Amino acid sequence: MVARTSEPNSGSVPHFQSFTADKQSACALCGLPAARHIVEKIDNKTLVFCCYGCRHVYTIVAPDLARGLDLPQAMGRAGLDLKAPCCRGIIQGDPAEEASRLMSRLMLNAFLAMMVMVLSLALYSDFFFSDWGTLGQSTRSILQAIAMLFATPAVLMLALPILEDAVFTFQVYRRLTTSALIAVGSLAAYGLSVYATFTGTGYTYFETATMTLLLVTLGRWLDAQTQVEGNKALDKLLARTPAMASLIGPDEKETRVSVDQIRLGSRIRVRPGENFAVDGRVLQGEGSVDEASITGESTPAYKGPGHTVYAGTVNLDGAFVVETTHTGDDRVMGKLIKLLEEARLKRAPIEQLADKVASYFTPAVIGLATLTLLFWTWQSGFETGLMIALAVLLIACPCALGVATPLTIWAALGRAAQRGILIRDSLTLEKLSHVRRIFFDKTGTLTTGQSTLTEMVCDPELKSPDIRLLQVAASLEEGSEHPLASAIRAAAEKRHLSQLPVYKFRALPGLGVTGYIEGQAIFVGNWRLVEQQELTLAGSLERARERMEQTGLTVVHVGWQGKVQGLLGFSEEARSSAQPALAAMQQQGLEVQVLTGDSAAAGSALSQKLGVSVKSELLPHDKVDAIETAEAQAPVAMVGDGLNDAPALARASVGIALGCGTDVTRDAADISLLGDDLTQVTWTTALSQRAYRTISWNLAWAFTYNVIGIGLAMAGLLHPVLAAAAMVLSSALVVGNSLRIFKF
Repeated sequence: MVARTSEPNSGSVPHFQSFTADKQSACALCGLPAARHIVEKIDNKTLVFCCYGCRHVYTIVAPDLARGLDLPQAMGRAGLDLKAPCCRGIIQGDPAEEASRLMSRLMLNAFLAMMVMVLSLALYSDFFFSDWGTLGQSTRSILQAIAMLFATPAVLMLALPILEDAVFTFQVYRRLTTSALIAVGSLAAYGLSVYATFTGTGYTYFETATMTLLLVTLGRWLDAQTQVEGNKALDKLLARTPAMASLIGPDEKETRVSVDQIRLGSRIRVRPGENFAVDGRVLQGEGSVDEASITGESTPAYKGPGHTVYAGTVNLDGAFVVETTHTGDDRVMGKLIKLLEEARLKRAPIEQLADKVASYFTPAVIGLATLTLLFWTWQSGFETGLMIALAVLLIACPCALGVATPLTIWAALGRAAQRGILIRDSLTLEKLSHVRRIFFDKTGTLTTGQSTLTEMVCDPELKSPDIRLLQVAASLEEGSEHPLASAIRAAAEKRHLSQLPVYKFRALPGLGVTGYIEGQAIFVGNWRLVEQQELTLAGSLERARERMEQTGLTVVHVGWQGKVQGLLGFSEEARSSAQPALAAMQQQGLEVQVLTGDSAAAGSALSQKLGVSVKSELLPHDKVDAIETAEAQAPVAMVGDGLNDAPALARASVGIALGCGTDVTRDAADISLLGDDLTQVTWTTALSQRAYRTISWNLAWAFTYNVIGIGLAMAGLLHPVLAAAAMVLSSALVVGNSLRIFKF
């Protein structure tokens, strides 16, 4: 069984998300159990169920049916009405439409609630203006009847959706939610008031029911509006990617085509002022590109032949021909949008803990309200007991508790995306906040990766030593993504050396590369490769090697015919952001260490330059071992960019890949920086710590507010309307505090 994702055809059709077949009993994103009674077979082929927690519909189909299935039509044929009441609360609709509906409902019912409040003030005049006289019974009855006429449509329009939500959740999950608290409390006040109106006994509390429901609906509108603002950020990203592009055909003619028609390897022309539609490699042209939407860097980046460009970035002044390397969701922009969408749904352990507490909290509050009702009924009568119990239900509504965690995490993920930092999910953000030790790769991470060939020493017996040595090394390194390979090729191109045919090429992570040229086995790599292949080293080359390493050069050995034929010495420039980033991390209390495959001498020179601990002469599995050892004490993070960093990135609690990294590295990482500024790593760790401080404050406030509020309500010191207002204000405070992260 495999999962299939379908796209919605309209605003009323749900968004279909992929799902693993072995977890049919729980949602893959939020972890809540599936609505089992909604699981259906479509054409005896497809399983469908709805998840209440994250409002997604999942489908599971057989592999041979994964294509060509029109799911909405199939569900219709199966009799699954997605607009039915039992499904209405679980279908992913347009937040903007939901916000608009809620606002329309608010505007209409605000008028009705205001009229009820005016009439209620008249009814309460006996308390405030008793010296001026009291209302007659007939006048009181008329005012109560008019108030009931205004309150009834308001209660029906506002309470029924909340009651429906509460009933559905209880039927499916046997779980009482905050909707149950609100529905029970407001309907109890309304029912008591109707009884008092018809019997002519006691007081009416229509204003309590209507204002409570109005304030709760206002809170729901604020929640929907928050989602709308979040979607606007995604829409801005989507708007940066053009729908059409200029495709260059085999006959060199240009055709305007939809981006969906562009395939890998297609050539695209991008003129000044246009946005790039695909990720690709520049074939022709040069100029400045605004990459702020991807990397967060305001300074335009120079792009020329061989450089990578991203969909959604702006061509400021160049005339480019680009070879397509990524399309659709594989583009960096597509991955960014997908990560933001999924990250809002996946739930970190701290979110699940808050949900678990809230699930126990609701029945506990109902129990306290029941005890309050019994106590105050015994003390002061049923009406007094009911109003005080109603206040308990309303003040205890854990709305603030419900938004304290997810909204903060979503805001942090969105802020990171604005800075060109892709965080895979909320769990990654939580783990990063607990990291106390961070490891860095050296080449291409702490250094620019743009090494320069500064010295070349050859065996005296080698014919045409400089040319032959560099030509052989550059030909073999043509298939490598390592930064040193690029430096070797650049040096050969500068000398106009031609490429030699290479056969049986192999990359040896942590060692180098090997292959055959002109029938001879060639080896290009570090000292460990020399030892592994048992290549001999002449005395003059041994002395040259020691001298190079002591001066901090990275030494590459080139060998064939059983011996090292020459040495290539490369100097690497440390990134300008390396030193301030490492220093800032140490100030944050993080222990920083560099893991490198360089020699001990080169590692020592780097340690003195950067002021951090360095572990040298490490193979990829040695880096993994170092991380596993550190993981036994506390969570660690690993920052890298190269192919040989992928195992270490995958093993660390949090793997962080730089934008210059390879595809394998980015796939293994939990966090991807679309730029190469190392201070972004520092900023991300600070963001994670800030996010979880905010969550802690929000949760502390929510619990403190509920404890104090419930105590005051049980003591009879809070009117139900004031309790409902306090609940909304508490939620607004938590929302405002969470959204402050957007200014971080």
